[in-house]
Amino acid sequence: MGTNNLKYILLFCFLFNLQCDLISTNENHNELGVIELPDPSFLLNSIQLEVKTLFSNTSKVSGELSRMNFMIGDTYSEAISPSSLNRIYGDAYNDIFKDFENLEKISIEKGLYVHLGIAKILKAYTMILLVDIFGDIPYENAIDPTNFNPALDDDEIIYQKALDLLNQAANDLHNENNKGFPELDLFYAGTQQNIIDSWIRTANTIKLKAHLNMRNKNEVNALIQEEKLITENIYDFQFQYSSNSDFPNSRHPMYEFNYRDNEPAFTSMSNSYLYMMLSDKDSVDPRMNYYFFREALLDSSLDVNEWPCRDYSAPSHFDEDDPFCILPDGYFGENHLSVPVLHHLPITTYGVYPIGGSFDEGEGGRLDNGDGLNGEGIEPILLSSFTHFMIAEAELSLNNDISAARAALELAIHHSFAKVQSFGEILAEGSDFEITASKLSEYKNVVLSRFDNANSIDDKMRVIAKEYYFALFGNGYEAYNLMRRTGYPDRMDNLQPALSPDPGNWFRSLIYPHNMVHRNESIDQKTDQDVLNGPFWDPNPGSTKFNF
Repeated sequence: MGTNNLKYILLFCFLFNLQCDLISTNENHNELGVIELPDPSFLLNSIQLEVKTLFSNTSKVSGELSRMNFMIGDTYSEAISPSSLNRIYGDAYNDIFKDFENLEKISIEKGLYVHLGIAKILKAYTMILLVDIFGDIPYENAIDPTNFNPALDDDEIIYQKALDLLNQAANDLHNENNKGFPELDLFYAGTQQNIIDSWIRTANTIKLKAHLNMRNKNEVNALIQEEKLITENIYDFQFQYSSNSDFPNSRHPMYEFNYRDNEPAFTSMSNSYLYMMLSDKDSVDPRMNYYFFREALLDSSLDVNEWPCRDYSAPSHFDEDDPFCILPDGYFGENHLSVPVLHHLPITTYGVYPIGGSFDEGEGGRLDNGDGLNGEGIEPILLSSFTHFMIAEAELSLNNDISAARAALELAIHHSFAKVQSFGEILAEGSDFEITASKLSEYKNVVLSRFDNANSIDDKMRVIAKEYYFALFGNGYEAYNLMRRTGYPDRMDNLQPALSPDPGNWFRSLIYPHNMVHRNESIDQKTDQDVLNGPFWDPNPGSTKFNF
């Protein structure tokens, strides 16, 4: 069986929740108990796919809170319900943690330390993600089949256990007694040594993120000085979809939702995010034609019967320059915390990056199945540009080294543009909207001038955070972390207010999933006040800064 076919079959099984014999011989894959697999490589691939799905589901809700994606509802508590978080709970507890437990046993028994090291990195990433979004969670006894009511564990202790796991993973990956190598890795390719090196860099970059959250200066500096991070695009920790549309269909899910036989796209973009990228500088961000696709180029001749908000005024609590309804240059998305009004209408939706859709040539038109890159997109989990933005943040906030922060900021922007440009190169080449060296240079000069002219450390941090926010498209999870960790971007950066003047408390941590609380007598659901307290590393617990 070819490598690509195996990858597609694994992906198909996971996306459609099929219990494929290739993956598991246990018909009750999601039930408590040991999963017996003839080949641990298949189990490792299953964990890799599960982490991809966990990231995707987390990125969606986090992206709504960070206004990268638009949010449906009148209030935050209405928009995020306990049942809406069940997938995240299931991804972690029913799948990743249980599959890890079984793979750990097999790997130790057979001396498969590379399998074990990769799995430990993925488990540690899951643990850190859960703490970042929920705070305290059940962990120690969470998958014990005899304990039906595992108590919440302290989130700071779980973070440290995850960091310990990452250190163990590095030792496992370098274990000279290793007796086998995964038949297929769904994240990295190349020689065995290159794959091991990539996973080491991934582990270290996860550590960097965790220590930056905790403001651990010494640990952050040690990781930067070691120079074993995801600092080049070749090491990007991303899940790569394919353009295969037949059995199994392994295209990016957002492509599937929006590129549908000449029908209107399904997923609208966030007016808040669109407007920030449109208006932040004198010229439009060159990445916009890669990120987004405008089905219609709109103007003042719109039929108000078709476009329901065209003839409305913005709510009275909006400032004059706040985005509302139709934006400049024909960008048309949904407002923050609102009821969708754009179904069956031409909208602004996903473009070529990161879902593998179409490049926006400024001509409009309906999208069709097979357009663009035919869904050959990615899940951008940890990219080289993200690393350099985190380094810039650390140099400024932890080391007070303005010069080093500036250099890292410039490098981060370069990596972001290079990633997006190369991703859509086959579609954008020769276009007036193609990212070019001169456009990149012009953009960097504007940002660096702002950084130089910012009068305080806080103002310089605002510049770094906003640019990181723009580079994070497709990764709402890290945008959510960024906003809580730095406090930026904020209202002053034109984050759009909710349509309601009183949207309630913005979630600095998520409420618990319905299944976690309903099935566990040891856990009480969070109150409206509890959500104002983020994880242990949140520098501003109780803050209402984003309650707008």
